[in-house]
Amino acid sequence: MQQAATANRQTIYDQVGGADGVEQLVNTFCDILETTETGKPVYLLHLRGHGMAHARMEQFNFFSGMFGGPKLYAEKWGHSNVRQIHEHVQIGEVESQAWLSCMDMTLEKLSYPAQLKQILMQSFTDMASVLVRQSQAC
Repeated sequence: MQQAATANRQTIYDQVGGADGVEQLVNTFCDILETTETGKPVYLLHLRGHGMAHARMEQFNFFSGMFGGPKLYAEKWGHSNVRQIHEHVQIGEVESQAWLSCMDMTLEKLSYPAQLKQILMQSFTDMASVLVRQSQAC
């Protein structure tokens, strides 16, 4: 019983393996963006911006804080507001679904437990919906 209570208090950051786990998640995800037809719409958005090396670094920083670890993105940029981060990017349903599909592939590839995968995908789906609505409002 004590072990179950401890597991419930673990942050997502801890559950994915800390900094190494977040890095593995980001690199696996970005590799899928760069190498699959599914990821192409999102990959092209990043190529129009600062490129994939920048995306990998900032996504690591953002996920670290989002998952309950060090708030690297907020420390660097003064916030971690996903709307502000993406306000310069037009994100439609195609890009949103591509991002979510690639993240789903990533979580499957990393063999996360079903409950962790469900929590992450719900969070990512909620964020994607916010970004699509934001783009539609512009």
